[in-house]
Amino acid sequence: MNYIYDIVLNFFNLDEVYEFYEWDKNDRYDYIEKIPIYKINSIQLDEMDNNIIKVSKEFLNSIYNKTCLELDRIDYSILITDSFRVIGLKFNKDGYLIKKSYLLLDEEDVVIEEVNDLDLDILDYVIISKLDNNRFLTRRERGIQKYLLDEINRLYNNRDYDEIDYLYSELFYDKCSVKDKYKMLINGIKNNYDNRYNSLYKIIELANTIS
Repeated sequence: MNYIYDIVLNFFNLDEVYEFYEWDKNDRYDYIEKIPIYKINSIQLDEMDNNIIKVSKEFLNSIYNKTCLELDRIDYSILITDSFRVIGLKFNKDGYLIKKSYLLLDEEDVVIEEVNDLDLDILDYVIISKLDNNRFLTRRERGIQKYLLDEINRLYNNRDYDEIDYLYSELFYDKCSVKDKYKMLINGIKNNYDNRYNSLYKIIELANTIS
């Protein structure tokens, strides 16, 4: 088993993984003293980056407690690389991928240089499901997305239908029931997020400030 030493990981849930330039000072960083690394091909790395996966029990047992922090250990964690990118993965006791971290740019470069002469490993895993496409939103956009979903759900549950009508009219022009307007707003924010919803956020934020 090969190891990498002295790196920083910033684990997030799979639906909200951020590149290093979007890390925040209030994030919970793991200062890794030692972690196993596996060199795999680019197809496998893409599969593990874009899907929820489950590794075999045998593999899980082989990495148990092998990741060391200064005063603690992470039960099941590894790095994977295809010699172009490096990703930190964290699994639960059942083998499901639960968290992920990208690396600081300079540390990623060091890791890639370290593994250049290694042979490819074979990881035993299955794909469970594809990750949602909102992973490709920026950290700020994801925050706005959550805020909008919460706010529109609140308005609808409180029967503030005039507000729903107004917000809908800012984005769409066709006429339909309040229920359909609510569904279209929620669906658009969840599945088709674009700059229009940043404008909607500003409208709601301004209205809440005035009130």
